[in-house]
Amino acid sequence: LRNDPIVIYGDGTQTRDFIFVKDVVNANILAAVNENANGVYNVATGKAISINDIAELVISETRSKSKIFYEPERPGDIKHSLASIDVTKSELNFKPDYDLKTGLGETIKYFAVQLK
Repeated sequence: LRNDPIVIYGDGTQTRDFIFVKDVVNANILAAVNENANGVYNVATGKAISINDIAELVISETRSKSKIFYEPERPGDIKHSLASIDVTKSELNFKPDYDLKTGLGETIKYFAVQLK
């Protein structure tokens, strides 16, 4: 939104499983009200996106003039991260309501108001 440079550590091909915060809240509520919930639940979308792709999507969705710059990979950084949400779906009846683009749009709207 401010056209600041975007720094990516490594080559940007590393992947992550991003989830919108409202989906995280919903998963926590489902666990809190389910008296049979006991254990560890992955709260994610089950879909991976590369850091390069998310940076390009942010630039596109914000109509930014930001440029991407690459810095050396950080020691210990995980190359690929993708969560299985099968247990979370079956035991909590969880399903993410927001896809990446919709959640990003909501996030952009929030920060656009904060920057005014």
